[in-house]
Amino acid sequence: MISATRNTLCIVLAWLMAMTPALPAQQTSPTPTRPAPIPEQIRSARRIFVSNGGGSNYFNIYTDGPDRAYNSFYAELQQENRYQLVGSPSQADLIFEIRAIAPAVGEDHGAVGYNPQLILSIQDPQTHAVLWTTTANVRAIGLQASRDRKFDASVAVLVDRMDQVTGQKLTTAQLKAMNSNERIPTAVKVFLIVGIAAAAGMTSYGVYRITHPPTLPPLPQPATR
Repeated sequence: MISATRNTLCIVLAWLMAMTPALPAQQTSPTPTRPAPIPEQIRSARRIFVSNGGGSNYFNIYTDGPDRAYNSFYAELQQENRYQLVGSPSQADLIFEIRAIAPAVGEDHGAVGYNPQLILSIQDPQTHAVLWTTTANVRAIGLQASRDRKFDASVAVLVDRMDQVTGQKLTTAQLKAMNSNERIPTAVKVFLIVGIAAAAGMTSYGVYRITHPPTLPPLPQPATR
C-alpha cells in the first residue's frame, strides 16, 4: 500500500510540474534567434502527389472511416487550386502524406481517453526524406453530421498550416481557427481532471490508512481454572 501510494503521488506531482510553466531563476535578455530555414523545395513545389497514410479504427465514428482524412484533404487541395495534383509520385515535386491517429492519453478504471489527430508529412519523392510535418487536432463531439463537419474543419486547419509554412498570408478567421485547434480537446481535459482527482483521492486514502491503522480486536484470553 505504501509503495503504491508513493508511486501515485509521484505521478500526480510530475504531471502538475509538467503543466506548470517553469519560472526563470533570473531575468535575462532574450538571445535573438534566427528562424531555421524552410526547405526551398517546399516553397517552390507545384506538382503534388497525395498519399493516404491510413488511420486507426477509432475514426470509424466518421463517414468514410479512416479514409475520410485522405478524401477530405484531397478535396481541400482541389478547392484551393494552388497545386497540380498528379497521379504518381514520379510526377510530383512533393508527396503530401496524410495520416489519422488517435493516441491514448491515459486509462482510468477501464475507460481510455484518446486525442485524435491528423498528421501531414511532406516528403521528397526521390529520397522519401521527410521535409516537414504538421498536425491538427480532431474533435469528436455531437451527432454524425456534426462530427463530420468538425473533422473537415480540422483538415482545413491542416491545409492552412501548410500554407503558412510556405509563406502564404492567412486571414483573421484562419488564424483564429488555428489557435482554437491548438487547445487541448475538452474530452481530454475532462479525462485528465478525473484521473488527477481519482489519483489524489487514492493518495489521501492511502495516507489516512497509514496514519490510522485499523484497530484489531483483542485476542481471546486463555480460560482460567
